[in-house]
Amino acid sequence: MTDVESKILDETTAEPAPELIATHYLASVDELVEHLRAADQLGLGVRVSSYLVATDEDSEVYSARWELDLLTASPVHQEDEAE
Repeated sequence: MTDVESKILDETTAEPAPELIATHYLASVDELVEHLRAADQLGLGVRVSSYLVATDEDSEVYSARWELDLLTASPVHQEDEAE
């Protein structure tokens, strides 16, 4: 089997990408953990991102926030292969 044939076989047997169900914006770790446990019980996939938000417009103090995407299945992170 050639490399081209192998790549075509991989693409045709690959599962479709998970679809986004909902996005939740969370302000505490406790909320995040609660949502993660619920998603696990329901068999849903998740994608979590964190970001910082300034507490005041003139302040240099930031607080952490989380963005949680609920997906129909677990996403698979594919790392780039070094050639």
